[in-house]
Amino acid sequence: MVFASQAFLAFLAIVLGVYWLLGCWSDRAGKAWLISASLFFYGYWSPPYLLLLLGSIVVNFVVVKALLANREPRLRALLAAAGILLNIGLIAYYKYFAFLIETLNFVTASNLQVPEILLPIGISFFTFQQIGLLVDTWKGRVERLAFWDHVYFIAFFPQLIAGPIVSQQEMLPQLAAKSRWLLDPRQVAVGAALFSIGMFKKTVLADSIVRYVDAIYTAADRGLPIGMLDGWAAGVGYGFQVYFDFSGYSDMAIGLGIMFGFSLPLNFYSPYKAASIRAFWRRWHVTLSRFLRNLLFIPMGGSRHGLARTILALIATMGIGGLWHGAGWTFVVWGLLHGAYLAINHLWIAVGLPRFAGIAARVRASPGWSRFVRALCVLLTFAAVSFAWVFFRANDMESALHLASAMFGLGDDSGVASMAADFVPILFAYFLIVWCLPSTMEIFARCGAILHIEDYDARPQSSRLFRVISFRLSGAWAAASALVLLSAWFAMSKLSPFIYYQF
Repeated sequence: MVFASQAFLAFLAIVLGVYWLLGCWSDRAGKAWLISASLFFYGYWSPPYLLLLLGSIVVNFVVVKALLANREPRLRALLAAAGILLNIGLIAYYKYFAFLIETLNFVTASNLQVPEILLPIGISFFTFQQIGLLVDTWKGRVERLAFWDHVYFIAFFPQLIAGPIVSQQEMLPQLAAKSRWLLDPRQVAVGAALFSIGMFKKTVLADSIVRYVDAIYTAADRGLPIGMLDGWAAGVGYGFQVYFDFSGYSDMAIGLGIMFGFSLPLNFYSPYKAASIRAFWRRWHVTLSRFLRNLLFIPMGGSRHGLARTILALIATMGIGGLWHGAGWTFVVWGLLHGAYLAINHLWIAVGLPRFAGIAARVRASPGWSRFVRALCVLLTFAAVSFAWVFFRANDMESALHLASAMFGLGDDSGVASMAADFVPILFAYFLIVWCLPSTMEIFARCGAILHIEDYDARPQSSRLFRVISFRLSGAWAAASALVLLSAWFAMSKLSPFIYYQF
């Protein structure tokens, strides 16, 4: 069940209605109702895989309780390792077993049968949350855990399918502090407004350009000539599609969470305004970046053992992150590209920037030059990210390299009409949105709906536009939210699949 669907809107109306009625009857009954609704939400897609989710929850809870009951360091380490390996094994089987067989067939020229394995939706997200919980318990950050709190933490339907990836420090204290499970009209109003904008981003902004983007990638699959303009339109267009698709989903998830009284962590914060690749990854899929940093990059040595070790850790982390996104070499290349970008960024800061310290100081002292240089850095970062998106989206390496060569003017497009001629003017509107308008997170920064917004520059903006569109509980915002939701609802007729359901 996807958020941007008639079925989900009916489901949400029923869940809210029953939750309100139960709240009038009992302070605690709402919790059982939300757990039941969350399990139904997951089982609606494939009832047999609901057993997989429940089995994963039960096994991880048993491991957590064993960790809490034991104080012997070696035994705790073994328990944590066993639990983590079980979770990784679950992901590995469903996401990578067929890919492994295909790779073996290619490398060894064998003809092993490739199994058809249906990937359970959300498996990467709910297993990552459980891995994070195991690590936190092993390190002594969890003192107690009730079974139904664990079920709620993992299965809460707004973040179950595609995040944000919530840590136990973010959810369990909220559960412990919640004594009354009631609907708060103010929270429902905030959540509904945020959900409406997220749905608009998905159905109107993301889905409106799918046909243009798909046409170029389909041409690449067929080996047709691709021009430079088409190549860049493929990278930039898909970058906008995946951004509005996934950030829209995250907005809807955070909005749904606050409707029921829970703040979920920030997941996107104007990533295309980033002036460096490091800043991009602080703003893009924030909860995944945090997970990879804490459980891969830092254990590999992080930034504590010299520049060479840092660069190796970055490239390895991003390569694994690319493989997490999909079982294919195109995803690995995408991850390694970002690893290389980050390595170059670190090298520049450590080696290049000190050589030009005087020039950098003069640039910072001049507001005009400072803005100009920042704009160039934003453009360069955006171009690098857009180039990498081609590998993320392409169906195979041959198509990806075909598009990548075209982006550098190496394709043979003589006498071929540009496929992007009608598409490029639309892209300018998307540039204006991502570069000139406040993000959803900025608009809702002062509502208490989003965790960790304070880590970013969320100070009240002085521009008149920001003051006008910054969220407040008012009749004007209620009418605007209803209009946005109605527009998103009508746009469902051309709905495309949510991109991150396959990851």
